[in-house]
Amino acid sequence: MATQLIELVDGPLDTGKPSKPKFRTVRKDGQIVKLRIVDADSPNFSADLTASFQANIRRARKENREIEDDS
Repeated sequence: MATQLIELVDGPLDTGKPSKPKFRTVRKDGQIVKLRIVDADSPNFSADLTASFQANIRRARKENREIEDDS
């Protein structure tokens, strides 16, 4: 039976510095939508994906706060 190596990480992961974000703007139903592009073949893909995810979370939280303030 093959043995597996499991590494426990306590604390934040250091994914490195993400590259400069690239955006693509498209129109959908008359609205301008800004998409963040992540290159899967990039040497720092992990850092780029993490930065993109964090940007999405910031945007979603901001939208939720605006909805709560309107109520």
